[in-house]
This record gives sequence, C-alpha cells and structure tokens, in this order.
Amino acid sequence: MTDNMLIPPKKRGFFNPVLIELTIVILFFALSASVIVRLIVAANGTARTSEYESRAILAMETVAEQVKANPTGDKVCNECGARVFSVEIDRDLTVDCVVTSDDSPLQGTLYDIELTVISPQGKVYALDAERYVPDVEAAP
Repeated sequence: MTDNMLIPPKKRGFFNPVLIELTIVILFFALSASVIVRLIVAANGTARTSEYESRAILAMETVAEQVKANPTGDKVCNECGARVFSVEIDRDLTVDCVVTSDDSPLQGTLYDIELTVISPQGKVYALDAERYVPDVEAAP
C-alpha cells in the first residue's frame, strides 16, 4: 500500500448550492421577522392610543351629563361669568370644563358646556354640549 492511497483527493472549486440556498432562506426569514415585529409594535401603539381616546370620550360624556343635570352647580363663577372646573377621572385623565350661560333666549337660559381633555402626548380632545333651561315650566 502506498501513501497516495491513504490521502483523500483534494477537490478544487468545491461549490455547494444547498448552502447558498439555505443562507438565502435564513436571510429572508430574518427580514420577514423584523417586518412582523415592527408591525406588531405599530399595532400596539395604535391600540394604546385608541384605548386612551375611548376613555377620554367616555369621561367627557359622563361629565357632560353630570353638568347638564345641574348646569349652575355651586353658582361660583369667575370674573367673566363662566363656571370653570376640572374633574380628575384617572391620574392620566383630567376633564376640564367651562360652563357659560346665555340669558338672551326668551323665557329661559341656554348653558354652553365646553369639555376638553389633554392627553399625556399633548393631543387635545374636545366636546361641546348645550342645555336649555326654561324659566318657568310650561303647564300641560
């Protein structure tokens, strides 16, 4: 037996297409995974914003109904004749309210209720409501 028989022959220019295909598949998977992660993060941000907006709208509607039930409140007004107050719903949600009255309608008073919420990101949500209160209840 000779020494040449024990040494395996060297292959020149060895090219394996399976390894290149596997590399391309792994790169495609990594790219796809990064796109999916970005979409999930964006969807999460949108869901949080939507959740805050829903809470803000519900809080403003609740305060509007409370003010409509008793538009004069404690009858404390500022120098402009408007009733201004804030209602803290949650630590990140405060509804600011301005109630103004207009005595010009015949036989009654029109109350204008302006509600605003400023989100932690600085976005402003607003809701306007009105209530007319007659001076004397009409007889049936």
